[in-house]
Amino acid sequence: MAEINEIRVEKKFSLVELLMIIMIVGIAFTIIVPLSMSSKNHKKIDEAVYNLQLIAQKDQEFFNDPENGYYAFDVSMLNIPEGSLQKTDGEYFFDYSITDSTAVATTNEKFGVVGAKISYYLPRGPWALGTDKVSTSTFDAAWLP
Repeated sequence: MAEINEIRVEKKFSLVELLMIIMIVGIAFTIIVPLSMSSKNHKKIDEAVYNLQLIAQKDQEFFNDPENGYYAFDVSMLNIPEGSLQKTDGEYFFDYSITDSTAVATTNEKFGVVGAKISYYLPRGPWALGTDKVSTSTFDAAWLP
């Protein structure tokens, strides 16, 4: 009976192959991460746009009601139904304020950048970003309606 001798060759990754895989994964993350961050910021801005539109609508109703006798300068005076303001991920990323001509959404610490502003001029627009450096570096004007 003849013995069969097998030579086993174990294939291992070379250092060059390992470095190529790390480089490909790094390039993929370099492309994917900014796109996902942009998408998340866009969803947060959708929250602000919806809420500012609701605030503007309620503000107009308040202004047109002759029984009020004064103009609302505070969001709490607008009688917005509980739960009607939209929340992204269960948290508000913006603080809302209203003046006689403008509703403003200002980012808070939950957004990740504090102090960036989106404005909605009452009663029917237009939309605007804050002119400060924080607002212009945080938001893309193309995201606004």
